[in-house]
Formats: sequence, structure tokens, C-alpha cells
Amino acid sequence: MSEFNLRWGLMVLCLFIFVMSFSALLIASWRHHRSEKVGRGNFHPALWVEIAWTVAPCIIVLLLVWPTARIFWTP
Repeated sequence: MSEFNLRWGLMVLCLFIFVMSFSALLIASWRHHRSEKVGRGNFHPALWVEIAWTVAPCIIVLLLVWPTARIFWTP
């Protein structure tokens, strides 16, 4: 297995973990927002706030991944 294939495999694995985590957070936020017990826990009752708290860290991570990935793919 070449080094290039290993890097692509690791990148795909990280992307898969990211997508699964992001999906789980969105589903949990949506279900909690639609439940009858909105006052429980530390969730905000507004769905847009819950989505913003999920999307903001994901964007930060993706912005940090870009320069790191460029370092890996430079010959």
C-alpha cells in the first residue's frame, strides 16, 4: 500500500467520523426541540441556536483541516 493511499484512507475515515458525529448532533437537537420536555437539560428552546452551536465548531474544524491537509499532500 502506498503512502498516498494510506493518507486518502485516513482522510475518508476522518470524514466518515465527522459526518456521523454531525448527524447524531443534529438528530439529537431536532428530537429534543420537538419533544414535550423542552425545559429540561441545557438545550436552548430555539432550534436555530442548537444548530448554530453544532455548525460553528464544525466550520472551525474544517477550516483547520484545510491547511493540515495541504501539508500532507505536498510532495
